[in-house]
Amino acid sequence: MKIAIDTFSYYMHFGKHWYIPENPVDVRWYCEVSKKLGADGLHIDPYHIDLVKDAVWVRDFARENNMYIELGACGTSMDELKMSIEAAEELGAELLRTFAGGDCLDGRKATAKRAEKAKNQLSEVVSFAESKGIKIALENHGDLLINDILSIMELNSDYLGICFDSGNFAFTGEDPLDGLKAFENRILCTHLKDVCRADIFPEAKPFETVNEPVHFCALGEGYLPMDKIINGLVGLGIENFTIEICSACDKSMTEKELLAFEDNNVLKSVKYLKKIIYG
Repeated sequence: MKIAIDTFSYYMHFGKHWYIPENPVDVRWYCEVSKKLGADGLHIDPYHIDLVKDAVWVRDFARENNMYIELGACGTSMDELKMSIEAAEELGAELLRTFAGGDCLDGRKATAKRAEKAKNQLSEVVSFAESKGIKIALENHGDLLINDILSIMELNSDYLGICFDSGNFAFTGEDPLDGLKAFENRILCTHLKDVCRADIFPEAKPFETVNEPVHFCALGEGYLPMDKIINGLVGLGIENFTIEICSACDKSMTEKELLAFEDNNVLKSVKYLKKIIYG
């Protein structure tokens, strides 16, 4: 079994989303931290790497430290993914994680229409990705339901599969264990995160879902059956496990406290995952 930490687990450190620290970090900082934590791979969000400035350095770092790379992207069209596929090839990555985009809160008809569009676009993308030796992993990103994603998987290519995000099922109101069963052998990579009630962090803006608002938290600290999810993935033969922790941006904390909180959530999650998969 191998472990990676998604760069988004440090979104507050990077300052590329809804929190900007005084001294944002870069992908080189992330690589060194991943190495110190004993990670086997690097799972990089597209907002956290400058592919012009850092691609060669990251590639060489991974090779020198015997680490694999999984690159992230956004969208499902050739226009959106062509450069990312070529960047993945340059990095020596064998997998590109992406998502359709949008929000399941706009209704079932909208998600079905979104899935149909994504399927048509990916039919072209997958052929190009295969020519480069890159697998495309479509994430359940709160934009599509299980059945929508299954309809896209009818493309039935060895170069198209799923990034299984345990926490994102909260957006659609679906059970991650049902997703595990439905997706089975199409899972290429993971985003492991836990879910907790919004009132756990009352001073942080929650995420809206089809049910009640939620926050994400360190593995084992929420209400998802993470042990069953992880063991289920192991049973399916998944070898690379990526942690993606989205720590609550609690307004009551100082910057120093927030960044330490984010660091600690990652550390606790790594320990939790190792305990489950290694015993």
